[in-house]
Amino acid sequence: MKKTTQPTIHLFVQDGCRPCNYVKGQLSKVDDWENVIILTNSKQGDEWTDFAKESGVIATPTLVAIEDGKVVARQTGSQSFTSDFFKGLINKFNAGA
Repeated sequence: MKKTTQPTIHLFVQDGCRPCNYVKGQLSKVDDWENVIILTNSKQGDEWTDFAKESGVIATPTLVAIEDGKVVARQTGSQSFTSDFFKGLINKFNAGA
């Protein structure tokens, strides 16, 4: 029987990134997002963090799901990150909790 672990979901953002600010605004419209998604800074100064590099982040905003230490899903670009997108994602994972 396969154990059902819930992936850890990181939204990689960086300071001064207008698309990141837009996405954070969309995310903030959704109740309980903090229980599912972790806002993660992708850069320290001008350098990508090791965690961002290990997660395959090359642009922000990027949503990354990590399960058992492996990236299982990655999506980049602010156009698809609407409040409805986040609502669906959060409902899916809160239902499984």
